[in-house]
Amino acid sequence: MVVHGGARENLLDFSISVNPFLPEWGKELFLRLPVISRKYSYIEWLEDSFRARYGDRSVILSGITEALQILSFTLMDNSTVVVPVPCYGEYERISGFRAKKIVKIAPKDGEIDLERAFEKAGNLQKNGDKTVLIFANPNNPTGSYFRGIAEDIKKLTDIGVVVIIDEAFIDFLKEPEDLSDTGALLMRSFTKSYGMPGIRIGYTIGYEKLFRHYRMPWATGASGYLFVEYFLSDNGKFLAQSKHRIWNEKIKFQEIGMKTDCNFGCINVTNADRAEERLKKFGIYVRNCSSFGFPDKIRISIRTPEENNLLIDAIKKVIL
Repeated sequence: MVVHGGARENLLDFSISVNPFLPEWGKELFLRLPVISRKYSYIEWLEDSFRARYGDRSVILSGITEALQILSFTLMDNSTVVVPVPCYGEYERISGFRAKKIVKIAPKDGEIDLERAFEKAGNLQKNGDKTVLIFANPNNPTGSYFRGIAEDIKKLTDIGVVVIIDEAFIDFLKEPEDLSDTGALLMRSFTKSYGMPGIRIGYTIGYEKLFRHYRMPWATGASGYLFVEYFLSDNGKFLAQSKHRIWNEKIKFQEIGMKTDCNFGCINVTNADRAEERLKKFGIYVRNCSSFGFPDKIRISIRTPEENNLLIDAIKKVIL
């Protein structure tokens, strides 16, 4: 079983990078589930309204996970996949299903080396390899956002490189760059930014014929269908309000050395294993970054003001 985060114990969970606030309509959504779950619900019924907001190239899927599964046996099949690290572990796992080769690009100063990844992908494609480049922006686990990359991406897609950008956390940014006209495939998630990661719902922009053809029928279940329905009615009101609350809280985290462009980031510790265990004694769970190749870092997310105060106080006492 692959586990990517989340505490099973009864701990205050700073390891998962989701919105700590919930929309008011969340309760109503779950109250309607017993009725709507007794029948088939087709996400296609909502897609015209969805595309009116996100464009004709958008496709609703059962989260970014479904998009990655489709990519593993289509665009990645018999390809050389370039993966700059550190990154979300699923990129390498799903690439391994059918890719001819996986090329990992080592980090530079603790961050993914996009410049080298772009160069490597371009050279591979020019040398006759069918090449796929995949990375997250903002990056996981560091929370860094890379701007000014549209021109470089366009150069790659123009020569045939498939560029896949995981924008799962883009909703938490201030003024993100629009990369929809670069030829890249963009993958996005709703339920992280709306505090409901258990509802598997997301969407892609680009390669729309591929995703409409291969997505599973009824993969978006009753809860996902209702989420999109309420999301469209909400018209971005909840997200706009909660983002400002998160941005205001982000200032506190400078005290413990966290630099980030979104709602989570890493801090340096002497030993991630030891830091994780010490914080558990305070009832706090964090993401040990050893699996990302950083045994001296932990990843933490921004939660409510009261919870953030508890975390920062505990970190000052046992780590810093």
